[in-house]
Amino acid sequence: MRKIFMALCCVMLLSSLAIAEPLKDRAFFPPVLMYHDIKTEAQNNFDVLVEDFCAQLDWLKEQGYETLSINDFMRYLSQDSFPEKSVLITFDDGYSGIYNYAMPELKKRGMKATFFITSSMIGVLTTTYPHVTAEELKLMAADELFSIGSHTVSHLHLDELSPEERDYELTESKSAIEELIGKKVVAFAYPYGNYDEEIIKAVKDSGYEVAFAVQDKGFCNMSAHFSIPRINMAMDLSDNDLKLFKEYVQNYKNMPEEAFAERWQPISEDE
Repeated sequence: MRKIFMALCCVMLLSSLAIAEPLKDRAFFPPVLMYHDIKTEAQNNFDVLVEDFCAQLDWLKEQGYETLSINDFMRYLSQDSFPEKSVLITFDDGYSGIYNYAMPELKKRGMKATFFITSSMIGVLTTTYPHVTAEELKLMAADELFSIGSHTVSHLHLDELSPEERDYELTESKSAIEELIGKKVVAFAYPYGNYDEEIIKAVKDSGYEVAFAVQDKGFCNMSAHFSIPRINMAMDLSDNDLKLFKEYVQNYKNMPEEAFAERWQPISEDE
């Protein structure tokens, strides 16, 4: 009887290991690049100049990197394996530079990208950082090269909101963007990169299938694909013939955690 009991325990243990999600860390994922705006004249160190963006795309193409759509990313994720040379290009916030500059340069090279949109800012043109219009976003979503994701309604710190406010930011942005573009939104990017176990659960419960962070803060005992770190595409990554850009992409799996910190800083007029 004891032998039968032990055998059953072994079967149950093996079954639980078979269905459990394998432990993953950054080394499992391909490099994920996080851009904000593409501009002809930078106002902030998270802006990337058009010529630098083109140089980065050209280098990726020359090196044989495959750019992924969100559907590609999810397919490889389900297969538990990514192509050795693949990269996911993402943009946060939805600034007009993604339509005016990023999209044409990507299309010219046949390269894919994902755009995380702050839904309440669609069509806001009165700031120093104008956002894409509803019509522009629909045109982007209609192109098979481009995926559209959510970046909440108002770009607030999710960890500072009540559960009701947080859930509104997650669900309302998703439904508003879906209604506008006529496609399902499955991907989410955390504003400011802030997340914890409770926030990840809320993101999953809101119907998202994958979520992207900034810093490599770990997975909070949750599914790895709900806190994927990204390389912050700051201006200094284009210095010295793209030295840092090349290093971050090629050594993404081994870069120290501090390399993924968000480095937001206005550019002074003296620089």
